Amino acid sequence: MVAASLPPADSRPVPQETSELAYHDHPPSEPLPGTLDPAEFRDNRAAFVVYSLAAQIKETLYQVPCYCPCKRMHRHQSLLDCYTSKHGVACPTCQKELLYCYHRKRKKRASPESIRADLAKGKAWSISIEKETERFLRKKEAQAK
Repeated sequence: MVAASLPPADSRPVPQETSELAYHDHPPSEPLPGTLDPAEFRDNRAAFVVYSLAAQIKETLYQVPCYCPCKRMHRHQSLLDCYTSKHGVACPTCQKELLYCYHRKRKKRASPESIRADLAKGKAWSISIEKETERFLRKKEAQAK
């Protein structure tokens, strides 16, 4: 019987770190964990929306850093980790970043590299969580009719 060996440490995918930021600079090589069920947050409109959207762009979130201190506090390795846990429920930084990533990925077909560059320039921080939440919920309601 031959034991399976791991590839050398320097050839395994690892998150990229820039000061307090961590992310993966490549698409995932294995299935990604699921995001939490948005229905769990029905009483929190913003959380319901961001968790609904996060489930649709997991591969992008895996390749984007989170700009809040969650890397240091919770050992998160990308923005995806904020949505596989309850961290994204009440963190406005994570919510704005998610909304920006969703818009750039789904509406503009932007690459994770392009999204990371835009985030580094501060382009996500003017997003209104309240306006985007209401826009999403109105659209969802209209689709249900």
